[in-house]
Amino acid sequence: MRQLHDLIKEIKQPELIDSMDNPMIEGLVDHSQKVKKGDLFVAVQGYEADGHQFIQDAIERGAVAVIGEKDLTGFNVPYLKVDNSRHILGELAKVFYDYPFEDKLVIGVTGTNGKTTTSHMLHHLLVESSYQAGLIGTVKCVINGQTFTQKQTTPSVLDLYQHVYDSQDDVMVIEVSSHALDQNRLAGVTFDYAIFTNLSYEHLDYHADMWTYFKAKRQLFLQLKPYGQALVNVDNDWGKQLYEWLESHQFHVKRIGQSVDSDVRLMDMDCNEGCNMTLMIHEDSFSIHSPQLGLYNLYNLALAFSVAYDLVENPQLLVDKVKTFSGVPGRFDLFEMSNGVKVVVDYAHTSDAVQQLLATVYTIKSGHLFHIFGFKGNRDKSKRDDMVRQSLNFSDQTVLTIGELNGETVEGMFDEMSHLVSMWNDERLTVEQPRHRLIERIIKSAKPDDWLVISGQGHELYDYENEWGTKTDGETVNYVDRLLATELSKE
Repeated sequence: MRQLHDLIKEIKQPELIDSMDNPMIEGLVDHSQKVKKGDLFVAVQGYEADGHQFIQDAIERGAVAVIGEKDLTGFNVPYLKVDNSRHILGELAKVFYDYPFEDKLVIGVTGTNGKTTTSHMLHHLLVESSYQAGLIGTVKCVINGQTFTQKQTTPSVLDLYQHVYDSQDDVMVIEVSSHALDQNRLAGVTFDYAIFTNLSYEHLDYHADMWTYFKAKRQLFLQLKPYGQALVNVDNDWGKQLYEWLESHQFHVKRIGQSVDSDVRLMDMDCNEGCNMTLMIHEDSFSIHSPQLGLYNLYNLALAFSVAYDLVENPQLLVDKVKTFSGVPGRFDLFEMSNGVKVVVDYAHTSDAVQQLLATVYTIKSGHLFHIFGFKGNRDKSKRDDMVRQSLNFSDQTVLTIGELNGETVEGMFDEMSHLVSMWNDERLTVEQPRHRLIERIIKSAKPDDWLVISGQGHELYDYENEWGTKTDGETVNYVDRLLATELSKE
C-alpha cells in the first residue's frame, strides 16, 4: 500500500499534488470490472474500448482515485490528468511494486520469428548453469520454478510487475512483442540485454507499414541500461539496419552472423542429423550439436548462447547443456506415426517462418511432403497469398483449412480460402475442413517416409470442439496414431 501523493511522484506534476486528497492506495487497476475498494483506476484509451467511459463504474466499485488523459470533472475522488495513461501506468507500477526489476538481471528478446525458441533456449542454459531464472513468454511463464500460461506474448504492464514482484529469481528472460512495446506494456522496465532475432512481413493489420513495425521493435533497445548489451542477427536485412542505427547512436552492440567481421560468428553449419555448427565468440571456439532441426534454430541458439557466454563461469560447459534442450511445445514437434509417416507440428504463421520450416523438412525427407495450414482470423490478410506461394514451392500437396477464427465465421474463412485456391489454379492446392478429420485423412493415406507438416497453430488450443475431444494439433496427431495402431493390429 502507498499513499497517492507518494505514488504519483514519477508523474512529475507536483503542482497537482497539493490540491488533491491523499488516500491510501491498495492496488492499481486498468480494467473497471477488476476494481476493488481502495484501488487507483487508470483509464486507458484502448483499441476496442475507452477506459474513460468506465470511470464512474470504477468509482462505484471502490476506486479512491483516478488517472486519465481527458479533461474531466465532477468525480467525488481525486482525478489526475496526464499526457499518456499507458506510460504512466508502468511508472506507477514500478513505484507501487517497489522497483522489482532493480535487483534482477533483465533480458529482452524480440523479433518476428524465433523469439520464443531463443528465450526458452537461454532460460534452459541459465537454469542448467545454476542460475535461478524466470521466463515470461508466449508458451509459458516460469516464476520461482513454477510454470503457468498466459494469453499474451508479453503480459499487461500490471501483470508483468506483479510477476516480477513475486519472483525470487536472479534473472528474468522476457519475450517482447511489438504490440507490447507499442502499447507501453514494458514502461519503466530497463534491460541488461536486448536480443533481436529477425524481422519479416507480419502484423501489418496493426502496424501501418514495415518501417513502423521496425520502429516498434527498436523501442526495446531504447530501454537498455546505460551499459546494456544489444545482440543483433545481422544476417537479416532489418537486423543490419538495426545494428547500424545502434552503432551510430553509440550503443554497446554485438553482430551475430556468418561473416568474418561478426562479433559472434556461425561457421560450418549443417542440419542433416540434428544441427551442428562451430560458434566463434572472441577467441573462443565452440563445437555445438543441437537436437533442434533447422538452420534458423542455429541463429536462435547463437543468440542465446552469446548471452549465456557472458554470464556463466565456464562457457565451455554450455556445449553439453545445449544437447539437453528439449525444445518448445508447438515448435517443430516431431511425431512418428505407426504407419511410418512423420508429422511435424509447428507454430509457423508468417511466410518467412513457413519458408524456413518447409525448407528444413524438404532437405531431409525421402518421400512426399504434405502441408496443412490455416490463417488466423481477423489478422493481416496481405501475407496470406505469399504463405500459399511458399507452401507450393516445397510441398507435393497443400491443403488450406480452418485455423484460429478470432471472431470470424467458419463460412467466411472457408470462402476466402476457396477464393485463394481458385486464384492459384494449382491442382496441388485444395481447401478442406474440419481440421482434425483432414489431419486423419492425410496421415492414413500417406506412405511410409512421407512427411506431413501442420503449421499455424503450434501449441495453441483449437477454438472449436470436435467429437474426439482433441484441443491441439499435437493431441489430434496422437489420437490419429492410436487409431492407426488399433487398425494395424487387426490386420
